[in-house]
Amino acid sequence: MSEFRQKKKFGQHFLKDKNIIRKIVKIAELEEDTLVWEIGPGKGILTNEILNHTPNLTCFEIDKELYDFIKNNFDVLLIKQDVLSADWKKLLDEKQNVKIVSNLPYMITTPFLFKIVENKDHFSKIVIMIQKEVAQRITAEKDTKKYGILSLKLQFYFDIKYEFTVKPHLFFPPPKVDSAVISMIPKQPDFILEKPKLFWRIVTVAFQNRRKMLRRNFRVLIENEKIPILETKSGIDMTKRAENLSIKDFYSLYLSYMEMTK
Repeated sequence: MSEFRQKKKFGQHFLKDKNIIRKIVKIAELEEDTLVWEIGPGKGILTNEILNHTPNLTCFEIDKELYDFIKNNFDVLLIKQDVLSADWKKLLDEKQNVKIVSNLPYMITTPFLFKIVENKDHFSKIVIMIQKEVAQRITAEKDTKKYGILSLKLQFYFDIKYEFTVKPHLFFPPPKVDSAVISMIPKQPDFILEKPKLFWRIVTVAFQNRRKMLRRNFRVLIENEKIPILETKSGIDMTKRAENLSIKDFYSLYLSYMEMTK
């Protein structure tokens, strides 16, 4: 395995620092009966530490060479499939309280996080290493440039913590950017969405052109002459930009829009 060559098409960067590995697993709070998913186990450094705490580990690996290595060296349920195309409902079935612990392949981060949202009821905690820039977007607060749809959607459904930064020299080969470990715990949303697709449609429209005011972006949702009515009903200043609105503000827009379009 020492002759294994990293494949750029898979975005492979193997963490080599065991102290970081131990910190990740400690944050995950694994017990002997914990069910765990690991995506892209690579050479198995994190895999091995997870197995020191629980035998109930499912790994997803699409690189044939690494798949064979993990299969021959670790007693895990190993799935040779892109986790994004896998049937999560079938794999999770009746399972609850699954934890995800992974040095996530960077190229799949955003779609993977949205898949977690879709299946959030099955997970009790997610501890993942991702690009620092994406971690900052996820944890961003309103009135900042990094705040956006990803921030809102994940913060709506999860309590999220930026745990720590990981420098490039701790990987082989070293990535060109810093990485970060975040933890996510599912929570009951603060607001009930009767029509969740509509709520997220409103959020998406608001952010479709970040530099424009809300009144400009909302023209695709509502007639221009009705925008002042929406402003009055919701109490949201339509000269603001999407990044200036909290989740509560978007909820006010959502309720007012539903009332206007009954």
